[in-house]
Amino acid sequence: MSPLKNTGGNTADSARLSTGIADAMVHDLELSGWFKVLDRSAYIENAQSSGITLGTFDFKDWATIGAEGLVKGGFSVQGDDVTVELRLFDVYQNKERIGKRYTGRVRDYRRIAHKFVDEIINQFTGVPGVFNTRIAYVSNSGGRFKEIFVSHLDGSEKFQVTDNHTINLSPVWSPDGRSILYSSFKDRNQTLFLFELYSGKEIKFTPRAGGRYLSGKFSPDGQTIVATLESGGNTNLYLLDRSGNAIRRLTNDPGIEVSPAWSPDGKQVVFVSDRSGSPQLYILDVSGGAARRLTYSGNYNTSPEWSPRGDRIVYTGRVGNRFAIFTIPVDGGEARKLTSESFDSEDPTWSPDGRFIAFSSNRAGKYHLYVMQAGGDNQRRLTGSGGDDTKPHWSPRLD
Repeated sequence: MSPLKNTGGNTADSARLSTGIADAMVHDLELSGWFKVLDRSAYIENAQSSGITLGTFDFKDWATIGAEGLVKGGFSVQGDDVTVELRLFDVYQNKERIGKRYTGRVRDYRRIAHKFVDEIINQFTGVPGVFNTRIAYVSNSGGRFKEIFVSHLDGSEKFQVTDNHTINLSPVWSPDGRSILYSSFKDRNQTLFLFELYSGKEIKFTPRAGGRYLSGKFSPDGQTIVATLESGGNTNLYLLDRSGNAIRRLTNDPGIEVSPAWSPDGKQVVFVSDRSGSPQLYILDVSGGAARRLTYSGNYNTSPEWSPRGDRIVYTGRVGNRFAIFTIPVDGGEARKLTSESFDSEDPTWSPDGRFIAFSSNRAGKYHLYVMQAGGDNQRRLTGSGGDDTKPHWSPRLD
């Protein structure tokens, strides 16, 4: 991962783009768990004196230190804008695999790095990466209140969605990545709000008299929302339109029905119910019919989310007095535990390609966000805000 060459007329690199873009790509590649990035101290070549195209550098300088792939690039700055050219080379075959040119604001250089890493991952796996995405989450880093934040996986471009000095919970993305649905007590009675990130417009969902919305999730097509409504001591699931108007009731059970999440095809919903005596996962056809129980092991299972691939459901399960992350096949069967029960791990959310899971854990004291491969490997910390960071929800791929 060579530092980028300054190819512009201005030799100054005041934004430190040469190493900044390279560092951002190293972070993403290591976070994926699929690549071992060689330490920069081992590099023989000088990035500023060698070229970035075939024939303008020596592959031997890279083969000697054991590199199999090589990323080289250049940048030029004009005012607040930057043009970045990035290329991936195969060191063994002495050939270029991909080359891309990006233009954008200097301040957005990390986003350019994320986009090219997604291209690299596509080259090696056949599916684009998910590093040009964001995470919505809850944090009390500003004090005792819980506010909603959004940031890239590396913590950059952090944006505070709410600032109402109360409790805000359960942020979820709309499928187009342009809105955040969240639950809040800011008007005293808990309900849902839909916040449009680009316009700043917000819609309040007002349930029928005496009720309150606890949480909700968008359908895959973004047209409807499945929400938890508490009314008269009962908690059931309802189908809503994008404005929060109830279309119809999905469950009618004296038990508690919470934490709904959609199947990728929009035909089913997985949710939590205590109708059997303890919180367990159930699957319901949205078109109607009886719910099917999914989990039988453990006496407290919650927070399910359906894999984008459609084959497994991730959830939080209690083991002894601790919470761990599990996945289970959609058709039932044996659950797979992905995290240790020597600390708490909760709130799992899938990446849009189904190859990673983000979650919150108190393994380092306070709750921070972590990411791991879908099988539990390569668990790495994402955040360290100083407060508790919880309830992550992974965005779709962004433009």
